Amino acid sequence: MARTLIKNATVISVDPAIGEIHGGDILVDGKKILEVGRNISADSAKVLDASNMIVIPGLVNAHIHTWEFTVRGIGADWVSKRDYHGNMHRNMATRYQADDVRIANWAGALNQINHGATTILDWCHIVRDADMADAAIDGLEEAGIRAVFARGTVKPPVVAGQQPYYEMPYPREEIRRLRTGRLASDNRLVTLAMAILGPDWGVYDACVQDIRLARDYGLLHSAHTWARKGQRMVEDGMWRLNKDGLLGPDHNIAHGNCLDDDELKMVLDAGCSISATNFTEMLNSERVAMLGRLLKHGATPSLGTDCDPYFNSSMLWVMRHAFQHQREIDNRTLNAQGRWPAVESEHATHTRDALEWATLGGAKALRMDHKIGSITPGKQADLVMINTRGMNIYPVLPGGDPVHAVVMFAEAADIDTVMIAGKVVKRGGKLKVARKKLAALHENLLAARQRIMSAGNYVYKPAPSGPRP
Repeated sequence: MARTLIKNATVISVDPAIGEIHGGDILVDGKKILEVGRNISADSAKVLDASNMIVIPGLVNAHIHTWEFTVRGIGADWVSKRDYHGNMHRNMATRYQADDVRIANWAGALNQINHGATTILDWCHIVRDADMADAAIDGLEEAGIRAVFARGTVKPPVVAGQQPYYEMPYPREEIRRLRTGRLASDNRLVTLAMAILGPDWGVYDACVQDIRLARDYGLLHSAHTWARKGQRMVEDGMWRLNKDGLLGPDHNIAHGNCLDDDELKMVLDAGCSISATNFTEMLNSERVAMLGRLLKHGATPSLGTDCDPYFNSSMLWVMRHAFQHQREIDNRTLNAQGRWPAVESEHATHTRDALEWATLGGAKALRMDHKIGSITPGKQADLVMINTRGMNIYPVLPGGDPVHAVVMFAEAADIDTVMIAGKVVKRGGKLKVARKKLAALHENLLAARQRIMSAGNYVYKPAPSGPRP
């Protein structure tokens, strides 16, 4: 097996037993991390000089709709999830063909790698048939990213006289096909999960059938849980699922910010994970992202970027914003308690917490923390090397806090090298994709965008200028 030795790095392991090592080395043997420490020698290894680099575990994007990459930059001024569903699911999504999904997933996954994410949960709720599912997987595999492909179902306009999507259970044959065929193994880069409706978006019988189907095939299943009381398809759905023994560590909740405190405690006691998408929560919800509330229950948040039509799906941005968002909440809470100005020890949230949410927290949510999420011998070599000599970071080091540098300063341009399962997929600040291949991808992506938006009759309308009431 080929060996790679990363030398003289500032290693942020996110492993309490290893900690942070200045002037540290990482020995990679094939796909796995073999050794972490100082003064490691390996005569046959290829050496990567990391003298001016910070090395972190690959970021884990625990919730993204990668197919939406094609229609970026149209949704930030939408008012609510009502506008999102009207524009995306009931319009744009109906215009996609299988190859459009492949192109979007390929480009979207490359964008994740460029920003330092080595693993994503691709919540793919545009899939109409087997061809579209296979095309989505093709795009992920072409990019070389580690991905949990959460095969979802479409949410088309409801037509009178036809069964609406929210009454339809998951297509069992499609899961059987994927789980016994292409995605049978959990030891490959792209693995299978189910993106289900859940009780916020589907009738109860469908929820039950979907979860039981996932368990029949040993799959993680994830559902959007967003709606406040009075807006859910099944008002007491989470309580009923728990009573029926259908909640557990294999169930992931996306968003979750409208869960009441007793409901939150119940799902966490059942072992469910929760993935916050703090940018989306701030943009389109009246309640804050699920960060501090999870911490109070001893749970670890995970983070996702969610929707490219709103903003760039950069895990660097999301991680930074999650830290700042929760610190703002901390500040206001302390002030209300008469404990302002606060001292550092009173703050519950620090930059190291945010980095953990974006790495190990995501790995736990995807039930992959035995494999990824920290720089630990035996785990997969999913590593990100960040150059500290660029203008974004310099001169934070030496002397400054390297975690602070990553969370608060680093951008995609500072990410020098990305390694996934020991394979270098970005090096010298450039994606390892042939120039002609990348150019062709850009052309195809733009053509797909123009056709989809034209078919959807979507026209850019500038926001009104001048005085407002």
